[in-house]
Formats: sequence, C-alpha cells, structure tokens
Amino acid sequence: MKTKLLLALALGIFFSLTGMAQKADPAEAAANTEKGKKLLQQVIDARGGAKFLSYKTIQSSGQWSPFNDGLSVDPVPFIDYVIFPDKERTEFGKAKKKKDRRLNVNYGDKGWVYDGEAETLKDQTPIQIKEFQESRESDLDALLKSAGTSKDVTVTFYGREETKPGERADVISFKVKSGREFFVLIDPLTKLPMTLSYEKAGEKYEFRFNQYVEYDGVKFPNIVDLYKGRIQISRVNNNIIKLDVAIPETLFVKPVSAKEVK
Repeated sequence: MKTKLLLALALGIFFSLTGMAQKADPAEAAANTEKGKKLLQQVIDARGGAKFLSYKTIQSSGQWSPFNDGLSVDPVPFIDYVIFPDKERTEFGKAKKKKDRRLNVNYGDKGWVYDGEAETLKDQTPIQIKEFQESRESDLDALLKSAGTSKDVTVTFYGREETKPGERADVISFKVKSGREFFVLIDPLTKLPMTLSYEKAGEKYEFRFNQYVEYDGVKFPNIVDLYKGRIQISRVNNNIIKLDVAIPETLFVKPVSAKEVK
C-alpha cells in the first residue's frame, strides 16, 4: 500500500512538472528560430515598435526597495540616467541632502562610486565593473533593442510555460556574445514581457514586470521585482520615465574630489 502511494505521488509530481514547461523540439531548429524572431517582433510592437527601438537615452525616477529575507526594507528614492549602450548613472537618496546620496556611475569599462555618508569618492573595482556589464546584459530594454537591431544576439523560440491552470505562454531564448542565455516569458494577450530569467553562479534570477504604462510612446513596467531563486531581493517602482532627453556627458565624468560631487 505504501509503495503504491509513493508511486502515485511520484507520478503526480512528474506530470505536474511536465505540465509546467513544454520545451521546443531541438530537431526543428530552423522553425524555432523563425518563430523566435516573430515573437520578438510582436514584443517590440507591443512595447512601441520603431519608437522603442530608436530611443537613445532614458531618464527614470522612483523608489528602490531592497529586500531582506524576502521582506521589504525602507524604500530609497532614485534617479537613473542611461545613454545606450553602456553609460549609466544612478543616484540614490535625496538630491538636496548630500550626505544621504550614493552615486554609481559607469561608462564603458570604467566607473566610480560616491558615498555621501562616508564622504568618499572611489574608482569602481574590476568586480564592480564586471557586475555592471553583466547587469547591462540582463537589462530587458538593452536586450530587446540589441536583438531587434543587430546580429549580436541569437534569438529562438524556447518553448511554452504554464502561467496558470489551463494557460501557457511562449518563451524566447536570447544568447548574447558573452555566451550567457536569457529567457523572456511573453504575455499571451498583450505580447508584453512578463518575466526575464537567467542563471548566475548556479542560482536562478528572475525579473518580474507588472503595471505597464506608456511613456513618450513606449510601454514600460512601473513595477519590476527581482527574485533570486524563490526569494525576492528588490523592487523598483518607477514614477516618471522620459525618453531621448539631453543627458550631459559631464554626469559621467569623475569629479576631482568628493567635495566636487554634484
């Protein structure tokens, strides 16, 4: 009796898992590539089409909330400036209170950080620079824009995943130059990205996108949650997003001293 019960339980788990994911047949590589490209175009069209692909700069602001053991810590205001493909400046804290501010600035393979509380200004370490470059690879917009405008990203239909009982959604695989692979789950109705997932150091990371709102002709998620495994580690709440704004190059230049930080 016990053996039959264990067997039934094992079979139930097996069918549950196979019902959650349906991987594409690798023997149909050409068809999967073609389907992946069509799905990518649907996502780009849903985000804003040519307007999405063409914007070069983005300025956003809102609240960033770190999580500790799955619980939210006090949110921190932020302002983020991006010039594609590889320049970003993120300011944390209240802009009018210098001691509350923290700046992370990157441009290409260089970067610096400012800590207002400690009043320190330092070059980023090689590890910090690598982490920035990896974060740019996993950025949803950078990935979609690169895949839609160049041949640096290999796109293919990966399969289908169950999002809720009786409903499945398509998954696109993106392989970038570094060899990393990212997976984007697409909402079957809106064609907007629901999640972006990848593996790093043996751990699964997943961005979850919610509350899409149109800014300057392009749809962006107002809420972006990041999970490591099953544990949430951060949330971004966007309040304002502006596209193709003039971002001064001086924002990325390292000041002479901490006192000169603006």
